[in-house]
Amino acid sequence: MTSTPPSSSSEMRLKSRRRIDWQVLTGGATTAPVWSAGPAASEVVALLTTFSELCEYETNDALLRHAVELALGTIGLVRCGIYLYDEPADLMLGTWGTSIDGQVIDEHHSMFTLGEDGRRVFERAITGEAAWTVIENSPLIDQRGQMATVVGRGWVVCTPIRVADRCLGMLYNDPGSSDAPIDPLKQAQAGLLCALVGVALRARQHSNQYGNLPQTSARHPVLRRAVHRLMLDPSVGGATLSKELGVSLSHLARLFKSELGVSLVDYRNQLRMDRFLELLERGSSSLIDVARAAGFGSYAQFHRVFRAHHGQTPRQYCTARGLSARAARLP
Repeated sequence: MTSTPPSSSSEMRLKSRRRIDWQVLTGGATTAPVWSAGPAASEVVALLTTFSELCEYETNDALLRHAVELALGTIGLVRCGIYLYDEPADLMLGTWGTSIDGQVIDEHHSMFTLGEDGRRVFERAITGEAAWTVIENSPLIDQRGQMATVVGRGWVVCTPIRVADRCLGMLYNDPGSSDAPIDPLKQAQAGLLCALVGVALRARQHSNQYGNLPQTSARHPVLRRAVHRLMLDPSVGGATLSKELGVSLSHLARLFKSELGVSLVDYRNQLRMDRFLELLERGSSSLIDVARAAGFGSYAQFHRVFRAHHGQTPRQYCTARGLSARAARLP
């Protein structure tokens, strides 16, 4: 039995269609249509083009940080932050935010309970009642390292990050130390940004970014939160992670081993190694900088893990793939 040639297969698919070219339908007897140069450039299309950069990021953490930068720089929000929703625990987990003086800061160490009011914000967005919700007279919090301080009170706008009827997180924005009023146009643009963030996050979940890691659909809630936290920031250590989750390190280690079949250390190392290779393939020339960006605490630690994973030194790996001389000169 012979297979159908690709060209014949294509021809068969096209046979079920009909031509509707205007030249075919009119027999070419009428005046040709005139192609217009309008309409004028659309601000919405320009925003979509800018926001589409989010789809180019290969890690959730880089995607979310850039989303915050777009909210501040392109949209012009005064201050904002993105939190992702851990549904089993009903917790909002911090990613990237903004200090009171407008600087993008790391907020991975923070979390809070979503609660009934927060779930209502999600429901309003899903039903179409409201794309975002305003909280009046809300405490405005500034985070510095491990410290969180109330620096005033004012409005906060909550904009869900969702795909269809599933909410993945929330963009929060407030006036910071300014007296800026709520700008409906900027909030609408923030809603558009959140929609694209949701699509990008959902697409990455389906693509299974970490193909070398064991996957399971029935994780313990603590384990799900741990995996989520590590995927956002694989540099976080086991002791810090267990403290954030409110469990002992030994209990957390047992969850990884029993449900995923790997140790917490091996899972974390694989995440860091995957991120390192992603960054390296983008053309970064310094292995030291890339190793640190991937979450390794030191080059010595990275070198040891790399040899264990690949059976060769980073220098040998780079040389075999024709990477930059700067990278290849490293040990």
